[in-house]
Amino acid sequence: MSATRKNSKDGAALFVVYLVLAILSLVGVIFGATESAGTLSSNLFLASLIVLGIDLAFLGYAWQLRFTTGNASSSEAGKLDAILEAVQMSENAKRVLFRDRELSVLRNTVQEDIERGEFHSALIVCDQMATVFGAVEESEVLRTKVQTIIHNFHDARICEEVEKLENMLADRKWVEAYQDAARLRRLFPESPQLHGLEQRISDVRIHYRHDLEARFLEAASCENVEQAMKLLRELDGYLTPDEARKFRVAATDVITKYKDTLGARFKMAVSDRRWEEAIEFGEVITQQFPNTKMAEEVKTMLETIRVRAGEDETSS
Repeated sequence: MSATRKNSKDGAALFVVYLVLAILSLVGVIFGATESAGTLSSNLFLASLIVLGIDLAFLGYAWQLRFTTGNASSSEAGKLDAILEAVQMSENAKRVLFRDRELSVLRNTVQEDIERGEFHSALIVCDQMATVFGAVEESEVLRTKVQTIIHNFHDARICEEVEKLENMLADRKWVEAYQDAARLRRLFPESPQLHGLEQRISDVRIHYRHDLEARFLEAASCENVEQAMKLLRELDGYLTPDEARKFRVAATDVITKYKDTLGARFKMAVSDRRWEEAIEFGEVITQQFPNTKMAEEVKTMLETIRVRAGEDETSS
């Protein structure tokens, strides 16, 4: 603004200077024309006439400069007024003024959110299109598109996650399966595919427990002591104290037979000087039946057996 004012003042000053010179030149022309013929009068008339022509040309330039500067000042003032008016416009007025442009930006934003997989963000933008700009119909079309993509994406993801959970059940990872089910319910709370997921885990676990019970009782009745003992150890992690009572007699019989079998194998290995086998059976007895009399007797023998095993190895 200060430069515009300076240019305007310079144009006005030049106009005044050239106007004064034009008047003086005009006086010189008149004076030279009215004086009697002579060299001086002729020269004065000719010089004044030349100066007047030049001065009139510069006078026109000064006038144009003043006029142009004034127009530029007015144009800049108009632009400033427009900027001030735009700043002072309300948000609603701006929204109406730039509605088409804003809607185009929102459409692009929805598409970008879909491509990035940010579906919830895309739905929020759809809401803005309807509530802020009144594009209800277009908003519903975009919303339906986003929801369809979400549905397809969720179905594929849920099928993949449920398959992983079934693998956990097959591996009998019950704790991990319950934790994963809770995570899926948080991620997809409205998915019908996840209804009854915890009950599914519970049913599979109970079915496996019943299978263990049946196999244990069968092994015990067939006096397959080692298999029965293995099943009993696994079954112990599934039974409550009340549930375990019905297996007490069978479990006691299996444990007693298993312990006696280990003792017999230990004695036979010692008798046959199979020291490595004797050490193996002895360690199993002391670990699994640490508070029994058999375990105390085996402990006292193991040190001697280890010495004998070292001697036999050295001699061989």
